[in-house]
Amino acid sequence: MTLARGISAHVLAPAVEHVAQVATLRGWEVRLAHGPLLAPGPAGRVRVPLAAPEDEPALSLGPRVQELLLPAVTLPAEAKAEEVVEAFGQEPSITSVILVDEYQRPKGSLDRSRFLLSFAARYGHALHGAKPARRLADAPRTVPRATPAVAAMRAAGRDSGRVYDDLVVIDELNRCLGIVRISDLIRQVTALRE
Repeated sequence: MTLARGISAHVLAPAVEHVAQVATLRGWEVRLAHGPLLAPGPAGRVRVPLAAPEDEPALSLGPRVQELLLPAVTLPAEAKAEEVVEAFGQEPSITSVILVDEYQRPKGSLDRSRFLLSFAARYGHALHGAKPARRLADAPRTVPRATPAVAAMRAAGRDSGRVYDDLVVIDELNRCLGIVRISDLIRQVTALRE
């Protein structure tokens, strides 16, 4: 999947026979599959199973991340670090800036706290200001727009150093649609448990 994203290709999973395979494929963010489990039934309809862990009912997966979508502050992938500082300075509620290519595909993610700390250090502006912001960017943590809130929370928890970084919501062509804040996901998942 990492290779496919890097070259803007899609992965097709063949021979899907069991619901457990669907769960694994969704965990890997594979969106295309075929096989006996997904074959049209007698009425010509295809049933796509919503696989969930056995100890968690399917209804508790919560809303899709597209329902929690916030506009992303984006800059071109070639933007200078001082342009990012200016973007953060214009609005205190901005938690991240997403660097995108000419097709709006995310190429880097700049967390407000970590980015501004690099400038707060002695000589920070002199070291970074006129250089590309991408040097200080992390790889964007992307989730497809139809990802359930619980699955997005699991994806966020995979990298313990970036648990609270915003997730970048993407469409089928890997274009940035916006962001989802982890605090919003926590609220949604907590509401499901109550």
